[in-house]
Amino acid sequence: MILTIFGYPKTGKTLLFNLLTEQNVEISKFSSSAQEYHKSVVDVPDHRLKALADHFETPPVYAKIEYLDTGAIAIGEVKNSMFIDLIRRADGLIHIVRAFEDSEIIHPKGSIDPLRDLDDMEEEMKSIDFISIEKRLERLEIDIRKIKTKELLEEYELQKKLKEFLEEGHPLREYAWTSREEYLVRGFKFLSQRPIIKLINTDESSYHQFADYHEKMENHSLTLVFCGKIETELLELDPEDREVFQQEYGLEKYDYIKENLIKKSYELMNLISFFTVGKDETKAWTVEKDSTAFNAAGKIHSDIQQGFIRGEVIEWDKFLEAASFAKAKELGTLRLEGKEYVVSDGEIIHFRFNK
Repeated sequence: MILTIFGYPKTGKTLLFNLLTEQNVEISKFSSSAQEYHKSVVDVPDHRLKALADHFETPPVYAKIEYLDTGAIAIGEVKNSMFIDLIRRADGLIHIVRAFEDSEIIHPKGSIDPLRDLDDMEEEMKSIDFISIEKRLERLEIDIRKIKTKELLEEYELQKKLKEFLEEGHPLREYAWTSREEYLVRGFKFLSQRPIIKLINTDESSYHQFADYHEKMENHSLTLVFCGKIETELLELDPEDREVFQQEYGLEKYDYIKENLIKKSYELMNLISFFTVGKDETKAWTVEKDSTAFNAAGKIHSDIQQGFIRGEVIEWDKFLEAASFAKAKELGTLRLEGKEYVVSDGEIIHFRFNK
């Protein structure tokens, strides 16, 4: 899974990247490059996997997320082809905006207004999608005059509907897609179709001003609020001192961004984890919510999927209560499930298959 971090200059993109990846990419108030970006693959924290790995005395293999930190995008320059490419390769987006004051850093629009900046970026992405659709409609009209195929006509009607949807002011992530429609436009990778986390970067004085927006989720879009600079400073302290300073800043219930953002990313993107255990490793696998056991088997290996017989399934905590598969079977908490079984978050699955 790839999450791309983007936003206007000096909003805290690289600071966020450092917090998420525990790297130390240099941050400067005054220099930036639209041609430079950073990327890193990180483990998805999961206390359940750690508990299982401790039980089996095997190394935990966590699910992975790749973070991409884009270079600075100036106002009105979202159409930059490099930027569009970075966005289109992402599974989900993290748009960071600035809500903190700093007399040394002038906001490119002359004032601090994070909600305005969120709306303006959304409009720019919708504009890019609108232009793509217009160009495609022109091409389809030419092709349909040459040969009227069912698929071309289907796509033409869909692209017209999407154009109208954008004209009504909606991003394409709010469109009620059918699987057939997603198939017809699979190659376009519309920017406003991507699930998005809207991240408001505040300081201790403005944090509570935007608290009502924290964890606000709607239409494949999630808004989170965090204090990037303060969080960086707090993480350098030991836990006891950290608690004291959080109280001093009025951030007693503050959610640290790394684990919270990953957890919410999974929720936003409709993802869950299941586990496999063995003598060599204890591993987390990522699948879409409502995936079948057959689809989950394919995540591990196509041979397991093709030879699928049954899945032995148990919730991770019920396994730890039983302490062994034999005992779990006795208690009736270890079940045999077929291909159509819908996998739940946090289950251990052992696949039986024909080799």
